[in-house]
Amino acid sequence: MIKKLLSVIWLAGLLPLASLAQPDTVISFQEAKARLLKSNLTLLASYYDINIAKAAVIQARLWNNPYFVFNGDLYSNEANEYFHFRNQHLLQVEQTFSYAGKHTNTVKLARLGSAMAEKQLEDVLRSLLFETGNIYNNLAALQQKSILYQQVMRNYDKLMEATRKQLEVGAISVTEAIRLESEYLAVKTEALTNVNAREETMKDLRVLLRLPEDTVFYVEQRIPVIEPQLDLSKLIEQATVLRPDLQLQKFDLKYQERNLKLQRSISVPDIKLAYQPRDRGSNYVRPYQGVNVEFNIPLFDRNQGEIKAAEYSIAKSNLQFDQIENQVRNEVVAAYNQYRNSNAGLSNYSSILLERLNELNRTTNENFQKKNISLLQFIDYQRIYILTNTQLIELRQQFIDNANELNFAVGTNIIDY
Repeated sequence: MIKKLLSVIWLAGLLPLASLAQPDTVISFQEAKARLLKSNLTLLASYYDINIAKAAVIQARLWNNPYFVFNGDLYSNEANEYFHFRNQHLLQVEQTFSYAGKHTNTVKLARLGSAMAEKQLEDVLRSLLFETGNIYNNLAALQQKSILYQQVMRNYDKLMEATRKQLEVGAISVTEAIRLESEYLAVKTEALTNVNAREETMKDLRVLLRLPEDTVFYVEQRIPVIEPQLDLSKLIEQATVLRPDLQLQKFDLKYQERNLKLQRSISVPDIKLAYQPRDRGSNYVRPYQGVNVEFNIPLFDRNQGEIKAAEYSIAKSNLQFDQIENQVRNEVVAAYNQYRNSNAGLSNYSSILLERLNELNRTTNENFQKKNISLLQFIDYQRIYILTNTQLIELRQQFIDNANELNFAVGTNIIDY
């Protein structure tokens, strides 16, 4: 029943306006979203963050490079010769080995960073779609207002032409003519303000969709399909599972926990093994072959500060997760209530009211010229017509914005439009 009523309201509101504008290029919201995914520079740049994170995983999986050491005699006093390597030289190969889980924890930490980058991309996309929806809906409302103002000013233009002729023959007083001219200028000023707002909003949408600066287009203000069976508890449950910002915080908690393991493993010293295949002249045995084992003694530095910082980071991440989860739940409830309130508000505009309002507007000029209504009544009727239609356009925009916000709060497309 509500769906049919809204359809009637929508058609009744558009019928008197449809003949005033025939857009050359119309971009539907679905087309706008498709172009956003393909061309938005912020989104395209975010894809590189995933590639950077994956490259970090590749780097973390690599082992330490071996070292090659050469030591030679720079100058020999006996032979009075530089680079006297045959007198003394040393060759050594070194390799550092990490144990206690350092390499494993580093790789797992990098993989968590890669997963977090993917969730960040999902959140960027969610935010961009939400922003695009709001700008698109705002532009649609401003374009509908422009059509409304064009219609009203067309009526004023006809009336002003007739009024000037009446003023010349004394059929209307100067006071009435000035009052009518003043009201006409007020409407033109409102229309100009609306045009400037439309240009600003179109600029924002062009930037989001990466369109050329001289692109002129129209958008559609469509009422989304109403979902009367929405279950608030299920919406909250969906949001806690699907919201990428909440999932990102879960990964952050795992990241901090893995970082604590890494910091604890770092407290265990690395071991460096070295092999000297040849040592001539720098050892008491000539030639000499040997093996070296090196590691630091964790007497003072056992990575205590980094371990403590990692523990605090886990506690901080837990609190941030609770905060975001609470925020998600409240955002879903607020968006759901606003959606229902806007839905109820639209039902106040009956098709009978809108038809009577349109009929009143059609006969206002004629009745004023025939002196059936006074100047104040004429101005009052015009204001009522502008105000009622403007409020209806804004209420439609608010309803669509609320549907867009509910999708954003839940983290998925609950209501399609």
